[in-house]
Amino acid sequence: MPLKRTRLTDVNSLLVQTALGKYKSDLVIKDGTFVNVYSGEILENIDVAVKGDRIAYVGEDASHTIGEKTQTINASKFFIVPGFIDAHTHVDFYCTPTEHSKFSLLHGTTTVFAEPDELANVLGFEGIKLFVKEARRIPLRVYILLPLCSPQDPAFENTHMISVPEIRKALRWRDVVGLGETVSWVRLLNIDDEYFEKIRRAFSLRKRVEGHTAGAKDKKLVAYTASGILSCHESINAKEAVERLRLGMWVMLREGSLRRDLTNILPDLIKQGVDLSRVILVTDSLDPVDAVEYGHMDFVARKAVELGIDPVRAIQMVTVHPAEYFMLDGEIGGIAPGRYADIVLLDDLEKLRVKLTISGGKVLMKDGKLLLPFPSITYPDFALKSIHIPRKLRPEDLNAKAPFREGMVKVRMIELMNEIITRMTIEKLSVVNGNIVCAPEKDVIKVVVIDRHWNTERISHGFLKGFGAHISIATSLNFDNNNAIVIGLDEEDMALAANKLIDIQGGIVVVSNKRVINYLAMPLAGVMSLDPLPSVAEKLRAINDFIKRSGCPFEKPLHALLFLTFVTLPEVRITDRGLVDVRGHRFVPLIADETSNINIPSS
Repeated sequence: MPLKRTRLTDVNSLLVQTALGKYKSDLVIKDGTFVNVYSGEILENIDVAVKGDRIAYVGEDASHTIGEKTQTINASKFFIVPGFIDAHTHVDFYCTPTEHSKFSLLHGTTTVFAEPDELANVLGFEGIKLFVKEARRIPLRVYILLPLCSPQDPAFENTHMISVPEIRKALRWRDVVGLGETVSWVRLLNIDDEYFEKIRRAFSLRKRVEGHTAGAKDKKLVAYTASGILSCHESINAKEAVERLRLGMWVMLREGSLRRDLTNILPDLIKQGVDLSRVILVTDSLDPVDAVEYGHMDFVARKAVELGIDPVRAIQMVTVHPAEYFMLDGEIGGIAPGRYADIVLLDDLEKLRVKLTISGGKVLMKDGKLLLPFPSITYPDFALKSIHIPRKLRPEDLNAKAPFREGMVKVRMIELMNEIITRMTIEKLSVVNGNIVCAPEKDVIKVVVIDRHWNTERISHGFLKGFGAHISIATSLNFDNNNAIVIGLDEEDMALAANKLIDIQGGIVVVSNKRVINYLAMPLAGVMSLDPLPSVAEKLRAINDFIKRSGCPFEKPLHALLFLTFVTLPEVRITDRGLVDVRGHRFVPLIADETSNINIPSS
């Protein structure tokens, strides 16, 4: 949705005259139970009058603003609340932003603060421009945070770089509100020149920089806060949340597809009696399966209420709190004169059942049905043909070479502790004909990462322990590297999966016994499907279910593959350039007998 700058001489003067009844409103909501997020009150029999895309009047009687052409909505059985805000999310993977926006509006979310880091890493600055162009066309209010994680860490990755001049340019766009999460906080503490130049530029324009302090504590967390970054969404328990609140940070609590932290945090925060006025609820992204099953910010706020948060406070956490943090509370986050007319009607305050969604003064959803068509988006060829692998893979390309022909060798491997966290372990594996082979009896399979950005033949080899399913899977979606990853036991199956991935120009492919079992094509930058969100949800559910039936212990097995290249999360990751010891910030050799460290190679 286009984000317009207002001037007192035009829009605001119109609102003044509409509030006085000199002009008639376009829409009036009558006799609702009004949740005032500014005062924390619940007020009976309140009217709200809308002129254009903004609110002109809030009070006991808007009759003086009603004319012959005014649309009226009887809200006598409903609660009137502000449109919900997701203050930290990513909507550029699995489905297009347009498809994500449909489900957001169905569930009362009218604003998202989104960081297009996958598009940036795959397509560079052109990917950001592509995202902005689409965001401005959809009827969801999208504020944009420019990725700082492109690449996450150039010491280990070769994804597209967003340069300082590009950041300077984009920070002046009207819908860009700052920089995305500082994933590599080690770079910030080391006063990385490029990092700080981008951050300085954002601060000079009074724009926010999103925090990401996973693992930071004590003096490191204090030093991080001293940089001027005032938010973090990485707390996983109440102790971490309180530590950040005491340092003056805004704490964003996640309840999304990748992390669900509310149960571990909110009850303890309530017991401690800490002030929650700087706490914000976010998703940090929802996958299509969860969007269909649970909803969006209505689901997150409902969960908070179930955990003991007062419903009005929960609504504040998804409306006025994020608006205040982003310094946009004069525009969004509440129902008051002059604000955007982003309004939701609920039939139950505690269960937060959304019956009607108004965005920018237009009724977009009623009783679970979208009322207006969404724009069709055409994508350029460069965005649809982004798998740059010069040739098809052969089974022998997937062999991990050993320094001798037969015997046993100690190998460093990635052991999955859960879907996200890994640790480095060492196993003895057999060497056959000069190749290190898997050990299914130890639940050890291969993982191979193939450069798909620069048309090279660069491949790195590793081993994965704890996945459980001994099938072959190829994917081009992995945070925030998005190279081609292939896992499996059998090199022929792995090559089949990789080559199918090339054929469909990105996505997820599952192979077993020389046969493609299922696949999801994601040709848009290799990270997004062009299909409707419900269809993508169905396909993802089917793929995850097959992997679980094949022995994987995780609820969403594909999440483990999403994070294998995430070089800023402990303990060990893999990129197309090798195995990464995250804590030591270094490459390490696959063969553990080679005790000397490997210097970080140049890009």
